[in-house]
Amino acid sequence: MKHELLCLSMLLACAGACAQEVPAADAEAPQVVEVGGVKNPELKSYKVMLKGVDAFEEHRQYAPAAPMKFKLVSATPGGSMEGVTLRIAGDNTSENVPVAADGTFVLPRIQAAIDDKADLVTNKKKSLVRWRGDIHTPGVPPNARRLGDLRMECEIAWAVNKDELSFLIRNGLALAGGVCHIKSVQLSYQAPLNATGVTLVSGDRRQTSPFIAKKKNVFAPPLADASWDDESLIEYEFASASM
Repeated sequence: MKHELLCLSMLLACAGACAQEVPAADAEAPQVVEVGGVKNPELKSYKVMLKGVDAFEEHRQYAPAAPMKFKLVSATPGGSMEGVTLRIAGDNTSENVPVAADGTFVLPRIQAAIDDKADLVTNKKKSLVRWRGDIHTPGVPPNARRLGDLRMECEIAWAVNKDELSFLIRNGLALAGGVCHIKSVQLSYQAPLNATGVTLVSGDRRQTSPFIAKKKNVFAPPLADASWDDESLIEYEFASASM
């Protein structure tokens, strides 16, 4: 169980804040497939990814003003995502999904693609790309993240990735409210690689959040702690204060 929780934590961590950069003040491959000239491309089940959209709609209270987006990020911190493309592909489906320069995209709901058991396919090789929800409420400072947005990203990641756990673990966590709501399960996120510290802020309340993996700037936001409301901010600190 400990191993499976660790794997899920890694999935949720990457899904929530994998290798973000803010200016200083500012598994398995059972067969070889080839799509568009790329052998073993990174892909995800389209139907499974839509579970993330469903989770966004179900938990809208966490980020009522934020748009629903996913993001493709490099599996290697600082890796280039230039030229990445995305397509919904099945036996009878071929639908391009526009990807913005920052790797974000909006996933349309197409019933014909669901019926076709289509996949979301990138033009990058397997394991070079990660997928995550990307929830940003307008007006949040560029050096901060809103806690409610991270809670929403966790719910999206849980919805998309929970089926990778065993039946017993998955259902045990579900009975406890889901992994995003269990204080004893520490879910790690990655601060910008150039950050020197992280502080939780809610009104006059301030609390430093230490890095639990210093070299990778990994920290654990209080997702399951209701004493920190959704409007609480996670402020990233940098060596230079100049914009």
